[in-house]
Amino acid sequence: MRILVLTERFFPEEFLVNDLVRAWTAAGHKVSVLTQEPSYPHDRLFDGYRNRLYRVTREMPGVTVHRVRTVLGYNRSVFRKVLNYVSFAFLTCSWAIAAGWRYDRVFAYHTGPLTMATAAVPLHFLWRRKIAIWTQDLWPDAVYAYGFKKSRVREFLLDAFVRLVYASCRAVAVSCPAYVQALSARIRRPVEFVPQWDVGGRELPEKPSGGKLVFTFTGNIGVPQELPALARGFAAAGLENAELHIVGGGVKLEELRDTVERGGLRNIVVHGRRPHSEMEKFLAAADVLVLPLSSKFALTLPGKFQAYLKAGRPIFGAIEGAAADFIRDCGLGVAVKPGDEAEIARGFREMASRRAEFPVWRRNALALSSERFDRERTIARLTRMVADGQEAAQAGAAETGKED
Repeated sequence: MRILVLTERFFPEEFLVNDLVRAWTAAGHKVSVLTQEPSYPHDRLFDGYRNRLYRVTREMPGVTVHRVRTVLGYNRSVFRKVLNYVSFAFLTCSWAIAAGWRYDRVFAYHTGPLTMATAAVPLHFLWRRKIAIWTQDLWPDAVYAYGFKKSRVREFLLDAFVRLVYASCRAVAVSCPAYVQALSARIRRPVEFVPQWDVGGRELPEKPSGGKLVFTFTGNIGVPQELPALARGFAAAGLENAELHIVGGGVKLEELRDTVERGGLRNIVVHGRRPHSEMEKFLAAADVLVLPLSSKFALTLPGKFQAYLKAGRPIFGAIEGAAADFIRDCGLGVAVKPGDEAEIARGFREMASRRAEFPVWRRNALALSSERFDRERTIARLTRMVADGQEAAQAGAAETGKED
């Protein structure tokens, strides 16, 4: 197939779509990518890149990357963030009108704002291309979760936009089970749950029992993670023989550091951003991996959940929704209500008191990872969806169920 991948983020930015493109290229498909100049998460261009209106780059063998200009300053200004979304939508739509006829199939990798998939509209209605979309963030719910107030006019416009984009797509997949029902209520399309997978991680050796109990969080430090509340909850738990390690960067990193330092919160280490190559070291040193997410995002299954499973570590979740259900129903660890410091403190104490169950939780995590979040089977389902549409993906899901 000649596949056009529409994505807001692409290599050298670290997103799952990079691995998918490599897999399709290795399978013999001719893949091109429509994206913007790389700047995430630091809100500045990567070294060696130029912020032109449009240009072509080739970072991966056999992959042509069409890049449009990005609006910087999105971490410092809501206005510039919105302007970046609108700019990407306009420039990619313009490119799609001019060049979209060249491709047999289109795959939209939807993270963040749904505006990134606006180019699907001219690709479908003008060039009649077959489009599949894999949604990682539910709109318009995410808009309101980030603090925008719901009004009659805003709700009407957002709902109309969501229906228009998905009406342009022949096949719709979502990365979270709860998204299926929520999105099906808004669009007249079948919606399929296709989970994410972990890239590059591996099963880690079981950590010997005894010694200091190490809780570790890795990933983005932003608004949804509510890490200041998590840190205060850990301190309130009063676990003298335990440490909380927080590894990552983001817009709330300095606020988190200030919370720990000003509050005199003991046994909490904020490492800041570290290279991806060091993540295995932090995961291997952990007894428990920490998964926090605001209740406003209860429908979301965080991407790091799969990495935690694959590492084979018990999980402490300050989270609700699908991830909490997995933790409780599959015997992976302990899940408590997010944002509630007293409940979080209780959860940390419970986790420490159940240390003897860690080997069982480890085995359950590894089993769930291999059964439900397998890379090869998931990529095969996405490939069938791009090639033949929703019916093929559903058939693939049925076969996967038989195998499991």
